[in-house]
This record gives sequence, C-alpha cells and structure tokens, in this order.
Amino acid sequence: MLLTPELLPREVPSGPSAEPDSAWRRIFNRPQFHQLNQRDGHTPLYLQGHDAAGRLIGGLAGIRHRDGEREMFTSGYSAPFGGFDLVDEHETAENITLLIQDVLRQLEFLGVGDVELKLPPSCYSANEAMIQFTLLNAGFSATRCELNQHLPVADWATIEDYQAQLRPAAQKTLKHLLAEDLRFRELSTEAEWDAAHALLAANRARKGRRLALSADYVATARRELSPDVRMFQLTHHDVHGSGDALAVAAALVYRVGPGRDLVVAWGDGEHRLKRSPMLLLAYRLVENAIAEGVRLLDLGISSEPVGEDGGQEPNFGLTQFKRSTLARIEPRFTLTRTSTRTATGTATRTADRTAR
Repeated sequence: MLLTPELLPREVPSGPSAEPDSAWRRIFNRPQFHQLNQRDGHTPLYLQGHDAAGRLIGGLAGIRHRDGEREMFTSGYSAPFGGFDLVDEHETAENITLLIQDVLRQLEFLGVGDVELKLPPSCYSANEAMIQFTLLNAGFSATRCELNQHLPVADWATIEDYQAQLRPAAQKTLKHLLAEDLRFRELSTEAEWDAAHALLAANRARKGRRLALSADYVATARRELSPDVRMFQLTHHDVHGSGDALAVAAALVYRVGPGRDLVVAWGDGEHRLKRSPMLLLAYRLVENAIAEGVRLLDLGISSEPVGEDGGQEPNFGLTQFKRSTLARIEPRFTLTRTSTRTATGTATRTADRTAR
C-alpha cells in the first residue's frame, strides 16, 4: 500500500468538525477528547489506511509533541489507552498488517521519531491480539504492562445468569445487600454530579491517594462528550428509620465505543452498612449493561507503579475484589519504538526493551 497524498495525515485544528467521520473511533481517539487535554505545542494527528480497493480499514489517532529535542507521537495521551481503531471488528490479518505498516510510514514521513502506543486490552475486539503481534514484530517493545480486568457481559443474557455464576461467598453477600433499601440510578443534575465526585475523591483520600480527575475536568468531559460520560450512584434509603437517604457508592462510566463501557472511577463513601456496597454496585452496573446491550464492562487496571523503571505490581485486594465479580484478567500494554536519525538523515529504529 503506497503512501499517496490522500492518505497523508491531517493536522487537525480546533473543533470536532475537522474530523469528518468518528463513528468508528473510540472515545479516547476523538477530537473532542483531545481538546479536553490540549496543551501548547500539541498537535492532534489522525492517520488512516485503506485497502487496495480504497476501503477504509481504520486508523490511529494521537498527539504529536516534543520531548526535549525529539519529535514524539503518543496515542492515548492523558487517557487510559488509545491505539488503533478499525472499522471492522473482525478485520483480516493481512489488512491489519497493511494498516499498521502504512500508518508507521506516514509517521516517518512527518519526521516523527518516537512513537508511544497505549493499547487497549485484548477484550476490546478480535483485532487487538493481531495488532499487538504486528507491532511487537515491527520494532516496538513493551515499556509498561498493567493488569486490567473486565466483565464479559455478552456471556450473560439476564442478570439472573450473572448472579448464578457468582461464587457462593459473593452470592451470600449480594443476597444481604439486595435486602437493604439500596437504590441505583443514573445522575442527571450538576449538583448530583458534584456530590458523586466528592464521594469518589473522599474514597481516594481515605486510602492516601488522589482522584486523578478533578471536578472541573469531569464536568467539562460530561459536557463535551455527552452522552458517553455518565455517573451512577447507589443510595441507602430510610437510614436508621429516619427517612433520610445517603449516597453510599458511585461510578463514573465512559461509553468507550459501541457496546463497550469503561468504569473510569468507582468507590464507596462513608456508610454504616454491615457489608461494603461495592459488590451490589458491580451487580447493578452489569444489570444496566445487559439492558443497554453492552457486551463488555471494563473495570480498568488493578495494578500500581513500583520502582522507577515503569514496573507494575498487582493491588492484591482490588484484584481479588474484581475477581469476585467474575472479572477476567488481561494485560494492558504500552508499546514504544524510538528512532535515531544519523548524520546522513537515515532513520534507524531502536527499542528500549526487547520483547521476546
């Protein structure tokens, strides 16, 4: 597939109208998302590839920026991941290879040396493993490997099917939580969103951490990415017979793409329940996903940085909790490739680590 003028990437100015067709792009690869995280000196790039018949295969989106003296491209900048989006969820291996080769040639044509690709886990489509294979054999190496967990919602036709597959201890806990007056709903008002964000921030603070997304950022994301940014809440009613209601848990959920939801942040608040409401929150999110035809509920990573070399280790408690909800484990890779230009202008590629 030759690099022709019509296949050259467009450096996109501000405004979503600059991207004519984003229906096949995941949320983190869309212009609206890039604008939320735009900084001086950053240029969004949208690169596409076509097959021999001119059919659009897919593309790669990200941010072109400078890291010192180097020109760098990052897909998944300020996002959990980015990576390649393909129009067909079951693309051929040949076309995936052609797409990746073409996009990498386009980046080289633009003089971009270093490429960082924060890839989604394999559960997002049947194409992901082939994408990883092709990149690892094109000079990329894994510079980060995170532990990701997801719920395969497509496996359950009803919420009863899901509940029946829970282990006995989880079923017992869920039975007790279902007996409480705990109500689940999607939030709609600005005040409700602010209160839910405060609950999540307090949850992180109790653990000695900081919620990565500020209240202002979440409010802007809700406005600019609507209706794909949502907030859900569990409320305990008739607390101690007083008739009051208390928010006890919340979840910020992004519709990453058709049939795929990502829990960006979730947690419980202060409460006097005998059991954590988090298992019931997971249950209600699955119930909602089934009702909306969602096939995948990504619960995000359950690992944490360790040391200074980019390594990760599991958060054992979080990993085990998610496993109790039937979440499956997969790695989530960040792949990088560096390019050093010689005095003659010839580009040679090197990798920080060897993936073997």
